[in-house]
Amino acid sequence: MAKESGIAKSIGKQTEKDMKSADQLLYNYLKTGKKVSKSEAGYREQQQQNEYLDQKNSEQQPSCGKCKFNLPAEQICHIVEGNVNNEMGISEHFSPKGHGMLPGDIVWDYVKKSGVKLDYDIGWVIKEATEGFKCKDCKYYMYSHRCLLLKGRLEPEMSCAFIVKTGNGIDV
Repeated sequence: MAKESGIAKSIGKQTEKDMKSADQLLYNYLKTGKKVSKSEAGYREQQQQNEYLDQKNSEQQPSCGKCKFNLPAEQICHIVEGNVNNEMGISEHFSPKGHGMLPGDIVWDYVKKSGVKLDYDIGWVIKEATEGFKCKDCKYYMYSHRCLLLKGRLEPEMSCAFIVKTGNGIDV
């Protein structure tokens, strides 16, 4: 089953008019290569009172792992520098599913305006993806094994951090 953070950054009916300030930070990172520092982002690790509260509130409480900018396996963020704590970490730029634009659509806007696709390392390409979240499921993937967002050749079973499922996000 796909992680919630994977779903949050790949599906939704957002439009370009829905861009929020946190979305602009991703755009700025793509343009400059510089992320926001943890102190500038107000990053902190939340403390739980006890295990009971931890279990009761874990699904309701926002955290890095529930943010569309989070890469859960790597424990990093697209916009905040350094490692993040998926369960307890949070910053002022937390952006849940359905809030603002999908990260892949922000990258598409950047690629259209700059004329430059992203390198594999910025796209966090993986060889084998979770079912339903593979290149072949992405609206930016072409039958020629090319991607509109990333440089190079991508196989249908691969994926990246910016997948947008076909039929979601902005119109291409």
